[in-house]
Amino acid sequence: MIQQQAGSLQMRGYKVPLSLSELIWLEGNSNYSLLHRSNAPNLMTARTLVRWQKMLPEFIRISRGALVNPNHISRLHRISTYQVEITLTNGTVLLVARRRIAEVFKAVKSVNN
Repeated sequence: MIQQQAGSLQMRGYKVPLSLSELIWLEGNSNYSLLHRSNAPNLMTARTLVRWQKMLPEFIRISRGALVNPNHISRLHRISTYQVEITLTNGTVLLVARRRIAEVFKAVKSVNN
């Protein structure tokens, strides 16, 4: 069970709440998700990205396998008409799915305003 509190998530089995500000991006793999964090080791959870997306509506779904914290996007770069990549604050570079490009640009623009 996961409970969302102001700016953090309390996950069952963990004594310390997970700060949303340290959560950089989530990587989906079937029924599991890998949470990439800025100042701590990654966490594997038995939750799909769809469930995480519902719990974290401020995060941006950039592809079938990735959900990104918009506060950790350092660069959004259009390579070509149908290719866009996002560089995160930890240096990770992720490709945006072609059908999500417009949605991602709109979401990033609304966060920066």
